[in-house]
Order: sequence, then structure tokens, then C-alpha cells
Amino acid sequence: MAALQYGAAADLDQALWPRAVAVATLGLQPDLALAGAGRWSHADPGALESHRLAADAALDLHDIPVAEREYRFVVTNSADGTASELSRLEKTLRGADNIYGARQVADRLAKNLPASAAISRLQGFTALRADDPATAAVDFAAVLAAGDGADPDGEVKRASRRARVLAGDVDASLAESLADVKNDPSVSNRFDYAVLLWSAKRDASAREQLESLLTDAQARADALRVLGLMAYDVGDDATAEVRFTELLGTGAYTDDAFYYLGLIADRHADIERALRSYARIQDGDKLVPAMLRAADILYLHGEEAQADELLDRLLVDQTGHAPEIIAARADLYAQAGHPDLALGLLNEAVLQYPVNVDLRYARATLDEQLGHVDAALQELEALLRARPQDPAAMNALGYTLADHSRQLKRARELIERAYGEAPKSAAIRDSLGWLYYRQGRPEAALPMLEGAFADEPGGDIGAHLGEVLWKLDQRSEAERVWTEARRIEHDNRLLESTRQRLTSGESRQ
Repeated sequence: MAALQYGAAADLDQALWPRAVAVATLGLQPDLALAGAGRWSHADPGALESHRLAADAALDLHDIPVAEREYRFVVTNSADGTASELSRLEKTLRGADNIYGARQVADRLAKNLPASAAISRLQGFTALRADDPATAAVDFAAVLAAGDGADPDGEVKRASRRARVLAGDVDASLAESLADVKNDPSVSNRFDYAVLLWSAKRDASAREQLESLLTDAQARADALRVLGLMAYDVGDDATAEVRFTELLGTGAYTDDAFYYLGLIADRHADIERALRSYARIQDGDKLVPAMLRAADILYLHGEEAQADELLDRLLVDQTGHAPEIIAARADLYAQAGHPDLALGLLNEAVLQYPVNVDLRYARATLDEQLGHVDAALQELEALLRARPQDPAAMNALGYTLADHSRQLKRARELIERAYGEAPKSAAIRDSLGWLYYRQGRPEAALPMLEGAFADEPGGDIGAHLGEVLWKLDQRSEAERVWTEARRIEHDNRLLESTRQRLTSGESRQ
């Protein structure tokens, strides 16, 4: 009788583990999901899905060895075959939130699996996402050398050219794309060439190509969307507004159009119009950021109850984005002069989601803003211990140390390690430039910050570049950079405080 009871319990466990792992995954508890998937695979060694979910959870935790081992088990044991499973894995890693971790998993898989075009594709796309276009270009070249069968839809060819442009091989890549247009002036070839020109920062030529596509019904929506994004990115709001309004008329990309129309109205303090635009977004990846910005507007204009109601509803409807929503709510409270309320909210959230990096970074940022520098550094040190190979964790700690002129040697080691992993990351190049400045080397800082600002001309990088220029007595250029950065990110607090401090004649402590 005892043996029968044990067998029944084992069957019950085997049936319940998939649900337990699903609950942990949906509850944003990757540590629990990983443990549950391990128990599931122990109870049912043939359950391939247990290994797949274990790998996903390990990737969320940046436990790269475990993630790679579990993904490799799936790839080598799938009844669908290795090629099919690698194709599925490519989609997973290209969509993973942990961009740097996905790249590291792909590289480890390449060391432990036989070489193939599918593996090179995996490495190329993950390296490109992880801000290492030069390495991605090498990987894509290996795919293309395998023949057309490895790139049936031309996606690798397009990605290869973009990677080469980002890595500095601009003219040859553009020449190849233009040759395709001359050989076959199809809409797709012309559009690909225009987008590549945009990647190469040949904006005038890109616009000319895209505008020539506006009369083509097949290409009009895509061309309008890119034209709108180009104008928005450089702060040309009048043109961007026209393009996104025209995009609405096509019936395509409506959520994108409303989102950017909302941001444009927001930039110009047209609050009612911004809120109306955000409210028209129905779904997709723009929904949560739009609602968070709407809550921000409401809260900062005295409608605290409405803002809280909106955030409460968003938490119910978008449970998968709970940490992001909570972090945004805490930032609202801090901006409104309630730092204790904000910190309490984050402390509670970290207890609920103890391994969520976004919440941990948010708490460290708030502690730093409140002057609790030691607490912020302790948080970032703990994150780096948990994720020792994560370039984002290296960069966050290194930058914070540098910004407060602490342990500059260690700060440099951390940032340079992160830079080695992601040499085209604007955020990491900004950190490295700022470190040089903190070391008293503004001349060394300048080219690093100029390159970062050219790629991402936002508030934080603009604040840093402007300060270095100011230090080098290039004050008119500093003012130009600050003005450009403010046009793009009008409410950046670091930008405003830096400009005010320096132009008012205050000395840096």
C-alpha cells in the first residue's frame, strides 16, 4: 500500500510541475521557475519543455552556463531536429530581454556544438543586438559563405550590411546595396537601401530614397514610419508630426503613430493632445510606455488620484510588466517630492521580485539621488556578484564609482570590461568618457563622448559631453550640444542641472 501511495504522489508531482513552473514564470520569479524546472526534469527526464523553461529562467538570471547547458540539451535531443530547434532558439534569443546574456549563450553554444550556418546566424544576430557589430559582421560572413540556402529571405545579407556599416565599413556596404537597386529596382531593394543609408547617418540621401517610395501603395506605410522616426530622432518635430499623421491615414502602424504623436505633443507641453494620443494606443510594445508617460503627465499636473488609478489598472492588465510599472511609479513619487514613499515602494517590490534587475537598478538610482551613495553602491555590488559576467552590471557599478570619484582604478576596470563586450554601446562609451573626465583627462574623454552622442543624442550623454566641452573652453559648442540634447529629451534632469550649474558659474565639487 505504501508503494502504491508513493507512486501516486510521484505521478501527481509529475503532473503539477509544469503548472508550478508556468506560475513562477508568469509571476516573474525566474529563480523559482529554474528550481521548479529542475524538479520537473528530474521527475520526467524526457520532458524537453522542462529544459527549455529552465534555460529561459537561467537566462533571465544571467546564469549563462546553466542557460547554455539547458538550451544545448534541447537542441541535441529535439525530435524536430537540430536545425529546426536552432531556428526556434534564434527567435528566443533575438527577443530576450537579457541582450548581453543572449549573446554570451550563443557564443558558448558555438563552442559546444558542431559549426554550422545556423550557429553562425545565432551568434551574428545576438552580437548585433549586444552592440558588437564588428563581430556580428564576421559571423554573418560565415553564414553567407554557406550559400543561399542559409539565407533564403535575404535577412542575413541585410543584417550583414548594417553590421558592417555600424562597424565602420560604410562605403562598401552602401555600394553593394546600391548595386542591388540598380540590378533590380524593386520596392524592397530600394527600401533596404534607404534604411542602410539611415544607419550610415546619410540622412539626406535616406530621405530622398524614402520619399521616392511614398507613391507606392506597397511601401508607403513603411516609408512614412521611417521618415517619421528619422525626423523625431533629430528633434524635427514639425516634420515628424506630419509624417506620423500621414501614417495614420494608411491604417498601418497606428500604435506607433499615436505614440510618437503623443511624445511630440508632450515635448511641446500640449498636455491634452498628448493624453489623447496615448489613450488611442490599443496594444503592442508602445502601450506600457505610453500609459506610464500619461501617468507621469497626470501626476505632475496635480491629478495624482487619476495617475494612481491609471497605474493600478495597468498593473492588473499588464502583469508581465509589473516591475517596470512599479519602478516608474516610484520615480513619479520621487519627482513629486515624496522620496520616502518612493523608496518604500521599491523596497516592497524588491521583496516581491527579489531577482528583478530593473527594480534593483531603480532602487540604486533613487538611493543615489537621495544622497545615499553607499547604499546605492552596495546594491550595485550585490547585482554584480549575482551577475558577474553581465556588462550592464559592470557598467552600472563602474559609472557610479566614477561619477562619485571613488575607486577610479576599479571603475575603469569594470567599464573597460563592459566596453570589451559591447564596444558600440552608447551608454558604455558614455561611462568610459565620463571616467576619463573624472580622472582629469577631458581631452581623452571628448572623442568617446562625441561618438556616443552621435549615436544617441540624449540628455545624459549630452550633459556629459557639454560639461567636457565647457571644461575645454569650447563653450559655444557646449551650448549647442545642450540645446540639441534638450530638443530631443526636454525633461532630462541631469541635462538641466548640469547646464544650470556650469552657466551660473558654480564650480564642480
